[in-house]
Amino acid sequence: MAERIYLQRPGQDDVVSVATGFSWGALLLGFVWAMSKRMWFATFVMLGVSTILFLSGLWGDTIGTIGLVLSVLFGVACGVYGNQWHRWTLEKRGYVVMQQTGEGK
Repeated sequence: MAERIYLQRPGQDDVVSVATGFSWGALLLGFVWAMSKRMWFATFVMLGVSTILFLSGLWGDTIGTIGLVLSVLFGVACGVYGNQWHRWTLEKRGYVVMQQTGEGK
């Protein structure tokens, strides 16, 4: 089970939970996942790359195969780094990691 990191904006009660590890949402949903997290820059980058890779598949069999492989690799990269991008975006908005209390031990 993936651990979670909790971030809070100083002076506010708003707490956001960010998973660590692989993001299945980023892998399977791509730019829609980024849009749901309000990560606008990542949304446009992911949409642009996905569009370019899709259009490359329309040019021919060899390029289509290469485009498919690159699309899969891009999806996996989004899954691997998605939660890190989410945390980074929140930190840029002023959220800070909350201190963990002595739970469980």
